[in-house]
Amino acid sequence: MINKIKEWVFRKIVARSINKYGGERVEPAAVQTTPDQWRVAFLTTAGVHLRSDKPFDVDAGDWSVRLIPSDSKTSDLTVTHTHYDTKAAEEDINTVFPIDALRSLALEGVIKEVSPTNFGMMGYIPRTDKLLKESVPEILKTLKKEQPDVVLLSPG
Repeated sequence: MINKIKEWVFRKIVARSINKYGGERVEPAAVQTTPDQWRVAFLTTAGVHLRSDKPFDVDAGDWSVRLIPSDSKTSDLTVTHTHYDTKAAEEDINTVFPIDALRSLALEGVIKEVSPTNFGMMGYIPRTDKLLKESVPEILKTLKKEQPDVVLLSPG
């Protein structure tokens, strides 16, 4: 019964947020440089985070963000998510967070470098108001500081 009430409350919050923020449009930015000059950041909502980080609270719909240094070992990364089959991600984190591919592209000179900080989130976020007021500003602060040219986004 409590779970049904909680789900109903989340649905109402989501509907209110969609009505309030759903009409906003952002124009895509045109990159003025070639890929070999790009600093690339990556953001995923697949629930990726460092093993040393607090796991995402999937049941509550966690809106928080985990900062993932670009030099993190893939063995130090894990996934906390229950809204998709995470077996492949647990076997190879690159299936949802292709950090090794980005590092290879940088080593080959295809891109200039991987941004020092990348981002892991959990995709089930019914509290979009908290996402917009807490997580997005944290992400933007880091992006403004590190100045990536491109931010790649990937769902879970």
